[in-house]
Amino acid sequence: MFDGLEVRASEGELPRYANTYDARGNRTQFLLAEGSPLRIVPHMHPDETPDIAFIAPAYHEFPRAPVRFKGSIVGVSLQGPLRATTGRQRIIHHSHPFAVAQKFLRPGWIGFFSEEDAADADALAEYIASLGAVAVLTRGYNGATLFDSDGSQEHWDALPANPVDPTGAGDCFASAFLFRLAETEDLAEAMDFAIAAGALAVEGHGLDGIATREDIEARMTEAD
Repeated sequence: MFDGLEVRASEGELPRYANTYDARGNRTQFLLAEGSPLRIVPHMHPDETPDIAFIAPAYHEFPRAPVRFKGSIVGVSLQGPLRATTGRQRIIHHSHPFAVAQKFLRPGWIGFFSEEDAADADALAEYIASLGAVAVLTRGYNGATLFDSDGSQEHWDALPANPVDPTGAGDCFASAFLFRLAETEDLAEAMDFAIAAGALAVEGHGLDGIATREDIEARMTEAD
């Protein structure tokens, strides 16, 4: 699955969660470990410019987004930073989601999060767009909505799927979106590709939900 990629690991404990889902796929989550603070790409040479940078903290490993990655397509998963906890370590919404967006997004970047991640997800998406970034709000079996920095919005319906395990589907969606955007520079094509990847992601347990390009393109063809 990592063919063609150079993997550089950093030492440290990762955040850990306990997840349960109801019949509609709604998640209840408890934080088991906060994880260690991390430096983003600690081994990257200053002259290295990746085609894509996807910043996806699982909790609060990073205090804010880096200023690096000039010239890269940059996506940020806001799910982790938007999490807070009760005294019993149950995950709840962050009380200042706009402040989180300010810390983690820059003009031209893409922010990904789901309806479950904020009390008023649409208002947060509109605020992200007002910062000059693009917001992609996923809505589970109801699809996803793209909020562009020009103030426009467009919704995509979800593709049919046989859900088995929704964990990680958001990251698969976002990764597919960024990959296709780097190829085409077209937000609509990126959304089509990501919607198909997200449908496949929920149909497998764990890493089995990570689809190949061929699988994603086949699912897109089935939907036409």
